[in-house]
Amino acid sequence: MKFLLFAIILSLLVGCNKPDPNPENSDEIYKDLQQELDVATKALEAEKKNLEKLEAEFKKVTPQTGQVKFAQKKIYETQATINKLEQQKQFFEIKIELRKGDVRERYMESRRGGRKWPDLAEVEGYKAIMKLQRDKLEWEKNKGQKKIVPHGTKDSTSSSHGEAPAPPAGGH
Repeated sequence: MKFLLFAIILSLLVGCNKPDPNPENSDEIYKDLQQELDVATKALEAEKKNLEKLEAEFKKVTPQTGQVKFAQKKIYETQATINKLEQQKQFFEIKIELRKGDVRERYMESRRGGRKWPDLAEVEGYKAIMKLQRDKLEWEKNKGQKKIVPHGTKDSTSSSHGEAPAPPAGGH
């Protein structure tokens, strides 16, 4: 009886130390890449539906009006967006597969005592890089939008109220 009880306790202790078969499911970077893939997939599906709608509208357009070129332009732009989204989706699929292999390797290395897992420094670095990339996209989206002010008038946002603009460098 004591031997049976000892065997049960020993099996519970050994069974709890079993390696995780899918360590990537607990990795924050892997989860973020999965979310990005889901967003790209949904956007791709939405654009494909939009393309079908635009092609149906194109068939109804009256010939020899300005509507034909306008409809063709919208279809062309939508096809370009679909192409970009397909590439983005493929990028995330490849990135996820690479991350899965990397996470499994690091997890097994950490079980042997070689490396800390999950590596919090790596996660923080990833978050910082993603924040910078997303901020850059936000900035580029508005890049080039300037308030056009006629020559000789004051710009209300300018810091030099009432002062003449500085002459260009390297003048006469």
